[in-house]
Amino acid sequence: AAAAAAAAAEAAAKPRDPDAPASVIADLQAADLSVLPKAIALLVTGAPDFKEQVAAAIANLCPTIVDQDGSMKVAIASAGAIPPLVGLLKASMSDVQKQAARALHNLTSKNVENKNAVVEAGAVPMLLALMKRGAPPVREQVVGVLRNLTGGGRPENKASVADAGAISTMLLVLPAVSPEVQIHIAVILYNLANNSAERRTAIAKEGGILAMIKLLGGGVAHVQKEAADTLRVLTVASQPLCMEVAAGGGLPHLAAMLKSDMPDVKKRAGLLRDSLVKHGGRGVRAAMESAIAKAS
Repeated sequence: AAAAAAAAAEAAAKPRDPDAPASVIADLQAADLSVLPKAIALLVTGAPDFKEQVAAAIANLCPTIVDQDGSMKVAIASAGAIPPLVGLLKASMSDVQKQAARALHNLTSKNVENKNAVVEAGAVPMLLALMKRGAPPVREQVVGVLRNLTGGGRPENKASVADAGAISTMLLVLPAVSPEVQIHIAVILYNLANNSAERRTAIAKEGGILAMIKLLGGGVAHVQKEAADTLRVLTVASQPLCMEVAAGGGLPHLAAMLKSDMPDVKKRAGLLRDSLVKHGGRGVRAAMESAIAKAS
């Protein structure tokens, strides 16, 4: 014990090396942005554990609840962090992948320029590969990045995500992922379908209608309401797709949601019901009325 205490005292007496990886990481964790160039260099050339720690520190600095004015996101991106973080999506260690994706998730929240930079850095194919083969904790972060990239921003970003095969990938992994990831996937499909007849058709052809119907029947309220929104945007102004919802068994699930004790679930179900009745024709209207009557 005496020897250990002496060693600790000797270490404490040594001057701190500000360029040592541990010092750089500690300073970054303390929100000292002056060390960003050194920290970003560690993302490129550091040992895997240093890469993971730097990515985690960046992720912790820029969630919206912390970075309320968005200045951290701007500073980190301006320092050049996005390309090396994208590169870490190909790391061999899943913990490094997870923290890199978490950092990108937070950096792209409510920041159009960062979304553009992530797409331009070639992240989309890597993100989709991780959705297929990544560990579950990695997927949970990756899907958030994809949700951000398909949200507000350049229309070209949505096109880049869709063109890279996102629709088939999302629908492939949907049955196997957690409800939290299913929520994100439903929103991604909504984002891709919204204002694009071409992508709505592509989602329907890949089996998106039946996939969303299964989510309606899964009984998880937060998943149900996002699935209802996605079905609404998929079927708008399309009688054949409205009929597919009815033929696929969606209406009994929808009728049950209309009786939910959760106001938001009931509201989303009502919006989908109204859209199906409006665009689906007499047959869908009659089937909807029958399903509601049976649920009463």
